[in-house]
Amino acid sequence: VLSKAHDSLTALFVTEIEKQIGMDRYKTAEKVPVPVSLDDLAKCTTTITGEGEDHLLPPTERKDYAPTQIWSPSDCIQELASCFLDVATSTNQPLPEFDKDDDMAMRFVTAASNLRSYVFQIDPIQSLYSAKGIAGNIIPAIATTNAIVAGLQVLQCFHILKAQLSASSKSDGNGDGAVDETSNLKKTCRYTYCLRDKTRKGYYLQPTTLPDPNPNCFVCRNAIISLTLNTQEWTLDMLLARVIKKELGFQEPTILVGGDIVYEEGEDIDPSEYAINLPKKLVNLPSGGVAHGSVIRIEDYSQDLEVDVNVSHKDVWMMKADDVIGKEKVDDREEIDKFEIGGKKPVAAATAADSSDGAKDNAAQDPAAEEDDDDDIEIIVDDDTPAKDTAAASSNGKKRKPDTEEDGNKAKKAKVDTEDVIEIE
Repeated sequence: VLSKAHDSLTALFVTEIEKQIGMDRYKTAEKVPVPVSLDDLAKCTTTITGEGEDHLLPPTERKDYAPTQIWSPSDCIQELASCFLDVATSTNQPLPEFDKDDDMAMRFVTAASNLRSYVFQIDPIQSLYSAKGIAGNIIPAIATTNAIVAGLQVLQCFHILKAQLSASSKSDGNGDGAVDETSNLKKTCRYTYCLRDKTRKGYYLQPTTLPDPNPNCFVCRNAIISLTLNTQEWTLDMLLARVIKKELGFQEPTILVGGDIVYEEGEDIDPSEYAINLPKKLVNLPSGGVAHGSVIRIEDYSQDLEVDVNVSHKDVWMMKADDVIGKEKVDDREEIDKFEIGGKKPVAAATAADSSDGAKDNAAQDPAAEEDDDDDIEIIVDDDTPAKDTAAASSNGKKRKPDTEEDGNKAKKAKVDTEDVIEIE
């Protein structure tokens, strides 16, 4: 059985990939697929189903197994080989259709999809827990509204590519293409509504111009960045100080790995609660650790800031040699300086404190406005006092004549609060 498993996996993940590469199938691809190592495939013939060394067991049969762990390529091969053995030795035949509640089916799909992701360098790699959640949300659609909307999305992709080609042809190397591309996207692309009832002209599709990006929207502000570093050498403390706080500008970050909080700061948070995780390597963190393809969620409610970080592992770093042009040498910098950040960095939203400080600054620059806000104090003279002594004064000390109507009758006094009235006997 293991021999057949070895031959099947070799044909799928080695022979077929090498055949496609030889035919220049991926000549223009940004990332060329890498076949699975033959040494890793050879390990599938040593899979132990009973008692034995822990590293030879498939991931789901190990003592420290957790559904949120990310499997390596060799782990995926071991799990696939285990599925072959389960089918061969089980008395029950596998289900004719895929079912996410079937444990063996989910293990096979997770291992096979992750192994293919490693070959084609597709991120992120999914754990068994995440793959089960994705599989449960798949809804088949043939000629329904979903298929129509998917076709409209592909058409918009063509518009984006056309705008990019037009911008690059106009730039001619002078660097103006990026400005033209940004302005042309709003003109060429459309937000299309798929209507339930047709319009007066008989249309079921209603295109509209694209709205401006919302800076408060999680998607519009590009809150997904990539981070490349050595996950086996970096500690959580290094990541927190060098990248999260210094590079990304977080003040009171909350770090989540696999949906679980591994570090948190704030007014009501005890620092000693998560201090045990700071010296740990990223791969040794709780919830399966941080490895190649892992996604870290970072939140900061004091700044209304959140971002997803797609982590890529890289253990060998090269840099340009100073003595020879075009030659590279091994990067001799400290480990804390060996990292790369890709994508647009998140920007914190304006806080209420900033708004109040701005209001105070405006008031300080315009003192006349503050004086105009003072309430007027009206002095009312008693009726027994002669009319010549009757006067009304404002807070600025200027006297004014009592209000009278055109017919000479005394105007009615306005009702005021007794606290703002001074009577003179």
